[in-house]
Amino acid sequence: MKKFSEILAFAVLTVGLAACAGSGSSSLNAGERISQRGDAITQYGDDWTAGNKSVRDGEKLNAKSTDQIADARKKLAKAEADQAKAQQMIADGSARMQRSEAEYAATRAGPAATSIPQPN
Repeated sequence: MKKFSEILAFAVLTVGLAACAGSGSSSLNAGERISQRGDAITQYGDDWTAGNKSVRDGEKLNAKSTDQIADARKKLAKAEADQAKAQQMIADGSARMQRSEAEYAATRAGPAATSIPQPN
């Protein structure tokens, strides 16, 4: 029986010390510290992944906009060439019209195409 009392006292003392140590101490054990560090490392990884996605999306958008700018420049060059051609056509047409009008006026001012007999 004495042995049983000693074992019981030791068990009560151990449980009491464990309870005091657990309730009075707020320090983390190794597993909890590793878990917290893992959470922080995970956040770094998530941030890096988001940044990497942003870089890839930005590179794609940059390439697409570069192609669009090149296409727009080609279209602009063609439109400017067409406009220059149109202006030349207008100038040439106006000059031809003016020559034609001048030639017509000269023809009208000249002798009649048919002669009218004069009475004698």
